[in-house]
Amino acid sequence: MSLPTRALGAVRFGAFEVDLQARELRKRGLRLKLQEKPFQILEMLLERPGQVVTREDLRKRLWPDIHVGFDRSLNTAINTLRRALGDSPDNPRFLETHSRRGYRFIAPIEAAETPAPAIPQPLRSVAILPFENVGADPELEYLSDGITESIISSLSQLPYLRVMARSAVFRYKGQGIDPQAVGRDLRLHAVLTGRVIPHGNTLTIGAELVEVQNGWRLWGEVYTRSLSEIFAVQEDIAKEIASNLSVRLTGEEKKVIVKRYTGNVEAYRDYLKGRYYCNKMNPDALRKSVGCFEQAIAKDPHYALAYAGLADAYNLFAFFGLRPTKEVLPPAKEAALKALELDETLAEAHVTLGSIRDIYDWDWPAGEREYERALELSPGYPAAHHGYADHLAALGRTKEAISEILKAQELDTLSLVYSMEVAWNWFMAREYDRALEQSLKTLEMEPLFTPAQHTLGLAYEQMGKYEEAIAAFEKALTGSGRNPVPLAAMAHAYARAGRRREATEKLNELRQFAREAYVPPYWFALLHTGLGEKDAAFEWLERAYAGRDVWLVWLKREPRFDVLRSDPRLENLLRRIGLLP
Repeated sequence: MSLPTRALGAVRFGAFEVDLQARELRKRGLRLKLQEKPFQILEMLLERPGQVVTREDLRKRLWPDIHVGFDRSLNTAINTLRRALGDSPDNPRFLETHSRRGYRFIAPIEAAETPAPAIPQPLRSVAILPFENVGADPELEYLSDGITESIISSLSQLPYLRVMARSAVFRYKGQGIDPQAVGRDLRLHAVLTGRVIPHGNTLTIGAELVEVQNGWRLWGEVYTRSLSEIFAVQEDIAKEIASNLSVRLTGEEKKVIVKRYTGNVEAYRDYLKGRYYCNKMNPDALRKSVGCFEQAIAKDPHYALAYAGLADAYNLFAFFGLRPTKEVLPPAKEAALKALELDETLAEAHVTLGSIRDIYDWDWPAGEREYERALELSPGYPAAHHGYADHLAALGRTKEAISEILKAQELDTLSLVYSMEVAWNWFMAREYDRALEQSLKTLEMEPLFTPAQHTLGLAYEQMGKYEEAIAAFEKALTGSGRNPVPLAAMAHAYARAGRRREATEKLNELRQFAREAYVPPYWFALLHTGLGEKDAAFEWLERAYAGRDVWLVWLKREPRFDVLRSDPRLENLLRRIGLLP
């Protein structure tokens, strides 16, 4: 029985959605380029799911005037369609070949809501600039920042509106830059500016939406409300932005914009403080953020966002090597699971749990499911693409990893982190020229960004340019306050350059550092590998395994460990981590 696809307007299968009216194929909300003939073939297959569409049917409908060259044209179109769907003729998920007969669509399909009509005006992108804390009270900075982030988060749920990420807009904080200039810099259609003036338990919040090209004031309002009404004000501003950009909201999208995760204003304030400190990403601030999230949870035990924030903070302690993995990732996992128990639709909690499944549980299929769910919920969420890229890179799925990290960068073009992560992914792909080029591009954006100095050093070292590598690692070491990661990297570069004395000096420095603070065992293993001390390297790798060191996830692909790959001990370790069958 045929499925009336034209009547439905849109159908969904797997991560894909086909809009038959707009004639578009999308994956997780992102439009894919597909030529007319491959799209028509997909349309015919979806009209008769589970049935063989013969080559003769395809010829009569799509190539009625062609006889010579039909086979080549059909095969080209079928291959193009398969590439768009990521499908394989040998192990098909969607498109099954019946030799010399035709093709059959084998995946289950379902009706999808027809997407909202295109915005009549060309206003499809906006930046929410950091709201100004007019009173300049540093104790209230979290409030102005939090209002900004809440509005960004709400509007980012709309799939056809491009909203600049936090990392892009906060570069302009406190600079007093003309919003039109910001809009032109970011190539946007509109910019929102705002200010917050506290008066005891009352807030005055002003906001203004400006059209970039002509500088027209699209909308503006001043709200004077009690602190308890802060939720309503944020919702009103988000709805006004959507309305004045001519965005027509569906019923579900209206619910998303006005969704409240807590009704407790004090818990919300604690949550905003937690995010404010978490975004600073230094040890003292992370400790404060944990306390703030815990206070928010104490005031509202059903506050899913607060659990998600707590999971993020603990995860960052492990990621930055500030605390032993076994100390911080169990509570991170518990908090992420609780967040999803309370609200399964939190993309950020799925991303955090995906990371934990990878770096702590070593459950790679479970990690992939979390990332795919996050992207299904929020296709435009750059952190989800970033996390998924790391997952794929660790498994050696290089092309997919590069694709995902480039999507993250495309969604947040000014992010230094994503720009540097592109370089890291090229390094893991052993494309050292590209890693070098991308590191230099990142340093053009911010010369003092130490992670890019680190990836620059990694690329130079693998290219045999040891002096340049050592110089880059020295800058990374100085800029990071002598973090053990660039310290170990520099020691390894010294060893590769044949400068054993300097490498040993750095090893002793790393040992001294470990007497005062936690140092992940992975870095000692790396250093001993560089020195050619294989037994010591494996001893430290076993310590890393016992402590579930988060850096072990890179062991399958990390070029600096290539000298150990012929040793059966490495294969055994990779199997235990789940990185080999």
